[in-house]
Amino acid sequence: MSSRLITAVLAGTLILAACGSDDSSDATDTTPAPADAPADSDGAATPAAEADPVDAGSAIVGVASTDLGDVLVDADGLTLYGFTPDVGAVPTCFDACAQAWPPIVIDSAELPAGLDPAVFSVVERPGEGFQLAAGEWPLYLFAGDAAPGDVNGQGSGGNWFVAAPDGSLIGA
Repeated sequence: MSSRLITAVLAGTLILAACGSDDSSDATDTTPAPADAPADSDGAATPAAEADPVDAGSAIVGVASTDLGDVLVDADGLTLYGFTPDVGAVPTCFDACAQAWPPIVIDSAELPAGLDPAVFSVVERPGEGFQLAAGEWPLYLFAGDAAPGDVNGQGSGGNWFVAAPDGSLIGA
């Protein structure tokens, strides 16, 4: 068994333990991704253009192919997830949970340019600004995903599922 796999399993165990927390504040701000970019041959999102990662005027998600099918990804091609306890698009993952599952935080309540308002929206992240959502689900990364195409968070705790391009959650 490779040391990378062992490390991933250990990290996943620690992260799952943290996900039961409903504490508030301490969310990790993640860098938004480029727009609805096609996937390259490695399954990573291919940016349409180099965009300032903090510019909310830039589209901030892409689509890539994974073992689970086409999914939403960030600028680095990392898979985006939804958390089923986030009922009504209200984020509930904070503190230790948000360290394991960093939210896709944006700097304004305005939907970033290039994103389809039929799929995407911006929701308030209580006390922390705004978070991008797809369908009914605020979006998050998973700290256990190290490379484009990783879907290590899929089904985690029975609550975390990969976000599909239409805003649904795959396997939820």
